[in-house]
Amino acid sequence: MPRTIDADVCIVGAGIAGLFAALSLPEDLHVVVIEKGTLGEGSSPMAQGGMAAAIGPDDDPARHLADTIRAGEGIVDEAAAAIVCEEAPARVQDLIEAGCRFDTHPDGSLHLAREGGQSIARSVHRADATGAEMVRALRLAADPRIERFHGYALGFAMVDGTCHGVWAASEDPTGDARRKADEAHIHAETVLIRAPHTLLATGGAGALFASTTNAPASTGDGIAMAHRAGATLTDLEFVQFHPTALAVPEAPRPLLTEALRGAGALLVDTSGERFMVARHPDAELAPRHVVAAGIIAAGGAWLDCRPIGRAALEQEFPTVMSSCTARGFDPAVDLLPVEPAAHYLIGGIATDMDGRTSIPGLFAAGECAATGMHGANRMAGNSLAESVVFAARAARAMSEAGEVTQAPDSTATPSWHDAPRAGEEVEPALRAELVATVTLGAGAIRDASSSSAAGAQMATLRERAEGSPDAAAMALTGELLIGAALLREETRGVHVRADFGNRNPELDGVHFIVARSDEI
Repeated sequence: MPRTIDADVCIVGAGIAGLFAALSLPEDLHVVVIEKGTLGEGSSPMAQGGMAAAIGPDDDPARHLADTIRAGEGIVDEAAAAIVCEEAPARVQDLIEAGCRFDTHPDGSLHLAREGGQSIARSVHRADATGAEMVRALRLAADPRIERFHGYALGFAMVDGTCHGVWAASEDPTGDARRKADEAHIHAETVLIRAPHTLLATGGAGALFASTTNAPASTGDGIAMAHRAGATLTDLEFVQFHPTALAVPEAPRPLLTEALRGAGALLVDTSGERFMVARHPDAELAPRHVVAAGIIAAGGAWLDCRPIGRAALEQEFPTVMSSCTARGFDPAVDLLPVEPAAHYLIGGIATDMDGRTSIPGLFAAGECAATGMHGANRMAGNSLAESVVFAARAARAMSEAGEVTQAPDSTATPSWHDAPRAGEEVEPALRAELVATVTLGAGAIRDASSSSAAGAQMATLRERAEGSPDAAAMALTGELLIGAALLREETRGVHVRADFGNRNPELDGVHFIVARSDEI
């Protein structure tokens, strides 16, 4: 009989969305947080840019909303976006009270950075390591209030279509969770974490792409698990590629934050000429998809940080300076080769304005969720804002919901019978094939031919992936991304459809929905 842990709330994921939700729940609730991989790692700490919030003297939520709609290219859910723009300032204050040390001016006011798509400086930040600072503070604040479970979720504990918790595999039953990431995982125990409310905060799927800024654990496993259970998904064709990752042969690619361009860095082509001035009125600070497309069209691009000056680079961008110098570049002297890299999954598990999914008892927040606020392209700074705003709203909804009267029996057949068995990490050769196939079919530039070929190949790879939870999640999520890319017969937002080079006005406001019965 599996061991059972009874909780009030089970949160899958220990990044910014999961931790902020835990911190937003009443202190008397028993909250179990499932943490996959090495403590404190994941994509959240890698977020360099800031959190958008209309707190500046010349800013307001209406202006924040207008910028968000402009960047989203015709399919922004304005109700969701308005909620984030209205509530983000209060969430900034919550973060400060939780211990986040954002940069300030000498008078104590918050320093705001301007990032792509913003008409005004709007992002609160901690130098160029905002995500790491937020995770640090939230971990310290949440730790006394939660029970951590080191392992990963296998599937949901379902009773009559309602989620009552999670079946999970214990990654380290000895309690020694600080092992190196390259050591073999030990899956010695299956545990039923029984809870009336479950929140998925598992992050995105950037590790499915050859060039990515995401951590290797960003394999889309939460999205795959939700799909297997029948949750509605949406907007999976929209994967945002950050335009300026350092073009070096490693994964993840070091990120060169957009704030560099906000501080004066320029993009130049092989001739040393700026090319974004002719492509958009905001030049280097155009929305990310515009800049990414410009870099691809240039056939090679470099970021010139020399206008910022060494003193400002060292003071305001220590993370960039460190990552570049470790790879033989000096941003104060050298042009930095850049390329677009998979950065953020705009689509995901469809939720309402309180984080509810289509499965009763199951909520989602953060990058794995899709509220519709980003439309076809995410404005810089809005991901952190959306994460904390909807994590707080989901926490409130879970705490206010009535208790369920039926709970799964630990002796019953697990509902994840069609999920993969616990096993070893993804075999390197298989992982490389999965990544190459998703990049072909759902990359920044795709067409019907590439997506169709990738979809056929992914069907074969899914069979090979059985037996490894991460590999099976990668294959299923990759197949879903490729299918959605094939359906979106237009160029809109974060990607280019080479065979449909223009935006189709008939698809304004149209979101593609994926349900388990769909063959996508």
